[in-house]
Amino acid sequence: MHIFTSIFTYKRLTINKLIALVGFCAILLLIYQYDFYRETTGLSQVSRKNSEVNVWDSFPEVQLHREVINSFYEKRQTWTTSNLGTVLFKNVENYAFIKDYNENRTFVILIWKHWDWLQNRHLYSFGPTRVDVSLDGCSVKNCRFTKYEQDLKTADAVVVHLQHGQFPDSTKRTSHQKWVFLSDESPRNTFSLATRQPKLQELAHVFNWSMTYRSDSDVPVPYGRTQPLPEELSVQLAKKTTIDLIPNWNKKRRDVLVAILMSNCGVSHRMAYLKELRKHLDVDVHGRCSENHKNSCPGHFRSDCPIISEYLFYLVLENSMCREYLTEKAFYHAYYKGAIPIIMGPTVEDCEQLLPPNSFLHVDNYATPRDLAGEITRLSNDIPRLLTFHEWRRHFEILNEHGYFGSKSRHYCRLCEALNYNDAAVKVYDEDGLKKFLDPSSTCR
Repeated sequence: MHIFTSIFTYKRLTINKLIALVGFCAILLLIYQYDFYRETTGLSQVSRKNSEVNVWDSFPEVQLHREVINSFYEKRQTWTTSNLGTVLFKNVENYAFIKDYNENRTFVILIWKHWDWLQNRHLYSFGPTRVDVSLDGCSVKNCRFTKYEQDLKTADAVVVHLQHGQFPDSTKRTSHQKWVFLSDESPRNTFSLATRQPKLQELAHVFNWSMTYRSDSDVPVPYGRTQPLPEELSVQLAKKTTIDLIPNWNKKRRDVLVAILMSNCGVSHRMAYLKELRKHLDVDVHGRCSENHKNSCPGHFRSDCPIISEYLFYLVLENSMCREYLTEKAFYHAYYKGAIPIIMGPTVEDCEQLLPPNSFLHVDNYATPRDLAGEITRLSNDIPRLLTFHEWRRHFEILNEHGYFGSKSRHYCRLCEALNYNDAAVKVYDEDGLKKFLDPSSTCR
């Protein structure tokens, strides 16, 4: 009996060990399967990226899309850009510039003097409620904005809006700070609201960063941008007709082809061009400069003007002809509304690098307004050719980032991103550096 008990006990122990061994092997198998699953399903970022590339490689529409996108960005490879500018204008992912040591840091940004004037556009997007949306959808959120002058010595960045011409005492700055000059206006209007226009030599060695609409700014804040569509979307759009891609196509008029919304009637060069163009072509003028449509677009900047959607072409007559100075006139009133922009402003070369390919007319390409009027008429009578000016919609989208007409301003987001992404090296603008951005004789025609 004792022998049988011993044998039974031995067998039970052996079975228990065997069960334990099987369980251990099962755990190892699960771990192996999980690791295999991670690799094959692409839970790791690299594997997922490679997997997606392999999937989309088989689509000819994607091959064409990549060729169009690469051709567009080739023009920008020689541009001088900050790290943030590289992300915004060179199709580079922001993770290339993420710094781990900023993860638990909060940057304090002082908006000098004109908080109340700027907040409607950049914090509230002209919305009816007083909700700060400045960092909604931003890639980083570790920033706090202040208007209090007592924060001058402790703020990480101090933003000075040049249009008003009021500057903090530079002797009170600290070495860790970034002093940033902000200008949304062209160099011809940089100090338009200032009681006294300062000389650039007075501002030399004061500022560390530039914040303007230009791509070479330390903190670029363009009114709008051209951005490639996702590859998978290009496959879907390839199946659609061009007309399907054009906003408001069914509203487009054929009796009057061109419109413009104007509130500043004192810019002589564009008023003269408009007057001459209207001798050869009907142009509907809306806004304060109109004879017949003064009240057709109330709430300028604050609310949309639906009637602009009814035209095949939109006149983008900027108040200054300066480098890269393109405003909401092009990005919102033209592209967003489904119109072909007719541009007077920056050079043709600037427009070709900033805007979607084959998407606009430029007054510099026509000897006279009469010649331009003839081209507009010919295009309106040749719909297949006119539609080629909208083919870009299969590959790109236009982002409106100016804060007007209900669009979202990205100004404060860009400040926060710049503090996170840009190089920490000390930089100071001397007089020559300021001229590049603020001197009309250097950057305007």
